[in-house]
Amino acid sequence: MQILDDERDKLLDHEYDGIRELDNHMPVWWLWLFYFTIGFAVVYLLYYNVLGIGQNQHEEYAAEVAMAEQMYGSPSDDSGEATAAAVSWEFQTDAESIARGKEIYMSTGNLCFTCHGNNGEGLVGPNLTDGYWLHGCSAEELATSVTTGYPEKGMMPYGSGARISDDDLTDLISFIASIQGTEPANPKPVDEARASECSIK
Repeated sequence: MQILDDERDKLLDHEYDGIRELDNHMPVWWLWLFYFTIGFAVVYLLYYNVLGIGQNQHEEYAAEVAMAEQMYGSPSDDSGEATAAAVSWEFQTDAESIARGKEIYMSTGNLCFTCHGNNGEGLVGPNLTDGYWLHGCSAEELATSVTTGYPEKGMMPYGSGARISDDDLTDLISFIASIQGTEPANPKPVDEARASECSIK
């Protein structure tokens, strides 16, 4: 292998398998990038960890949770599970509330219809139109069932896990109450071993 004169001074002493290495300097742009990353790391460490000027990830999370609670209210009790106990729930009977409740029920954001059927006839979840319910059918019991869900049976809080406002929840349970006693096609049979008679009207 021919070695140029200007490369002889750069040759290192070791050789491996006929290959010799040149002692080339790093490109200037690479060195400046390397120095910049060192400087950035020092500033970052001082800003977030030493001086505490910036919020770390835990503080940012706490701030976002506080902002969400301020906007939407607190959805949790001390155990971290959603609760409906702080609100006095009542069924609404006006057409507007029930229509809005149906929109929420049929929304892909809440997924009620995917388990209970488009008309409440029951699919994976129980039938909501008959008079035999598993967890009670008062306004308070319905609201609690929706907010806490039954994860062990596949129902997340609020159906999909996405919290809705108390007003929307009132409309939703009002719609569910309005369909009890209707007779949709292909209703899911009553689970007599678990359900008990429960009449809203």
